[in-house]
Amino acid sequence: MRAAIIVGSVCALLIYPSISKSDDLDRPGVGYWCYSPIRSPTSAEKIAFVEDVSPAAVAAERRWGVPAPILAAMTIVESGYGLTRIAIKSNNVLAFKWPGDKIAAGRQKFELWCQPAEDKGNIYPAFASRADAIDFVASRLKRSPYYEQATATYKTDLKNKMDRKTAARKWLRAIASVYNWKPEEYIPTVGRMADDPIGDGSRTLWSLEP
Repeated sequence: MRAAIIVGSVCALLIYPSISKSDDLDRPGVGYWCYSPIRSPTSAEKIAFVEDVSPAAVAAERRWGVPAPILAAMTIVESGYGLTRIAIKSNNVLAFKWPGDKIAAGRQKFELWCQPAEDKGNIYPAFASRADAIDFVASRLKRSPYYEQATATYKTDLKNKMDRKTAARKWLRAIASVYNWKPEEYIPTVGRMADDPIGDGSRTLWSLEP
């Protein structure tokens, strides 16, 4: 994990793939286990998580113009299907770091106590719900000067009749180098989650359309 310019991208399923040995949500100490899911999700939990975040991702595309399938896939990668400490304690399923009081707009702060000191910035906004987190991050992916051009281009690509999946993957490639410190790994991992979010071929996120 490294702090991106706007979003601190945890990537629970990518950078820290090992599941914490302890199921203790409030485990004391400091270490890279801090970012991992507290346990492996069951198939039922994966399905429930996908079904929970998918409508919010669709609503975010309608409101902010970011691709819903990629946004939903990012929540899986960043939160380990909602089983990271950040996600459980603050509903911050996109591991978005504190953006400043003005942008946070009255939201409470959550301190990730176990985060290693070399990863600067262990304060995150706490959200009322996963849907609130998804809408908020989508708004930054629309409004932030670091991402606004990519999101505007995505809209233009759709208007120009570019295939939706192609346009969404192009958008992911455009934001990844700012959003994540390992874009070469992040891009294919998010793409795989969009293709097969449960891991058994039973569904895809590409059906999510505004």
